[in-house]
Amino acid sequence: MNKKKTIARREFLENVGKAAGSLAMLRTMTAMGLGLGISGCGSSSAGPASGSTGITDPVSGVDNPSSNLKSPRPGDWNSGIGIGKSVIILGAGIAGMCSAYELQKLGYTVSILEATNRAGGRNRTIRSGDVVTELNSSQTCIFDNNPELYFNPGPARIAHHHEFLLGYCREFGVALENFTNDNRAALLHSTSAFGGDPQVAKTILSDIRGHISSLLAMAINQNALDQSLTSNDKVNILNMLKGFGNLNNNYLYQGGSRAGFLGQENVGSRDRDTQINIKTLQDIVADSFIDSQSRLDFSHGINQQPAMLQPKGGMDKIGTAFASKISSYLTLEAVVKQIRKIANGVKIHYEKNGALLEVTADYCICTIPTTVLKDIPNDFSVNHQQKIEEFEYSSASKLAFQSRRFWEQDHSIYGGISWTNQAITQMWYPSNALGSNTGIIVGAYIWGTSAANIFSEQTPQERISSAMQQGNNIHSEYQSEASRGISIAWKNIPFQLGAYGRSSASTLLTPDDNIFFAGEHLSTLKGWQEGAILSAYHSINEIVKKSST
Repeated sequence: MNKKKTIARREFLENVGKAAGSLAMLRTMTAMGLGLGISGCGSSSAGPASGSTGITDPVSGVDNPSSNLKSPRPGDWNSGIGIGKSVIILGAGIAGMCSAYELQKLGYTVSILEATNRAGGRNRTIRSGDVVTELNSSQTCIFDNNPELYFNPGPARIAHHHEFLLGYCREFGVALENFTNDNRAALLHSTSAFGGDPQVAKTILSDIRGHISSLLAMAINQNALDQSLTSNDKVNILNMLKGFGNLNNNYLYQGGSRAGFLGQENVGSRDRDTQINIKTLQDIVADSFIDSQSRLDFSHGINQQPAMLQPKGGMDKIGTAFASKISSYLTLEAVVKQIRKIANGVKIHYEKNGALLEVTADYCICTIPTTVLKDIPNDFSVNHQQKIEEFEYSSASKLAFQSRRFWEQDHSIYGGISWTNQAITQMWYPSNALGSNTGIIVGAYIWGTSAANIFSEQTPQERISSAMQQGNNIHSEYQSEASRGISIAWKNIPFQLGAYGRSSASTLLTPDDNIFFAGEHLSTLKGWQEGAILSAYHSINEIVKKSST
């Protein structure tokens, strides 16, 4: 006699999470009476569940099972601890400026050397007349001169839990507005799925939830989980699945208003009385792109929520606000040439206006990207130098166009992101100035290594032409509407040579005598401004400890 195959509760819940997303998993756990103490469950990027015994270091991201570790922060350090001591900071990005701002409040004498003619680093906003200089090209932005027409080529959104960055916005008076990160009216596009036709995201997501819920209900009704679920479990889970998947009384998915209606994607072609045809689960999962968690479940990640934040008028409002607080300590166009250790301190050789100069200090915080730092003569330890040379950065790139807001006016897409399996990867619709006639659409956000490297090697015009052609596969009016393209390949930007850190290097979190390292690349929040701030706090804390000995 054949035994029925049974599924343990844990395996059952893991399968729910993989198939239907973290929200379905959480609801299933709640229905099974397991909802207490598990609010941290979700995507793999969410860190330990709240019931975990492990603590994650907010700087290094390394689990520490025996510590109540939290990030050091302003208020942890004694006022006046730095009186009589000096710190030289290399790089005026967010990490460098944050370090200077907090250190001077502790009494340290601070100075910042910045190689470029502006503070902010990758915190940058491009507007009409701005110039983008890469290693082999130069572009001038020709957007209309309008404060709402701007492009954030680096950081462009802020998660609600990035408390320190948001705290500085409040302190500095930087006004914020909503950033729509996940819009179910946006599109999912694959060149090989559904005849290459873009699909409205809410239709795909509704059909997936419905089909998966029906399959789970079938497994329960066929007693496949007899040894794992109580009769009470079954009733509760079936009721949950019925609502979650929009199932009928027989636990079958037959579509409904959640998936939308005929012609929903085009203004003037809508038939609100005709339900859209259901897409089978087989058709949906036949294409690996459509089934990819990065497309369907990305907004469940700890740093990617449907609703996020952005500064009004451009991300550089934050960089400008920081710069205004530390301007008296800042030297621009000062290119570091050597980093040397001296007795009880550090000496920095730098060039400004053709002159070779030097400055000494008790301590140094180096925020220079490792892609640049590895070629600067220095006295680093062998271990530190090795990690710097091995450290990898993403080649991520972005491109934007000015256009009539056809996505709003013709398709009712107000903010959010469309995805494609083409090289451009993502298309971002602006969240600012909704309802106006003209806007800036991000026509490509590329971080896949191969595609980003190819993009970096293209001329600006080649990038524009390629993005136009690919964008037209998502919106047929794209080539006739979008114009005035401008792009940034961070791999080619002098004094950056990369978009954000990808490697782990705990060695660089340790002091090299009186030299300390900081930057988003040395935090668990790589690629985020909050990570840069966390790393700055870490370095400040290490300096304070040395100052106390």
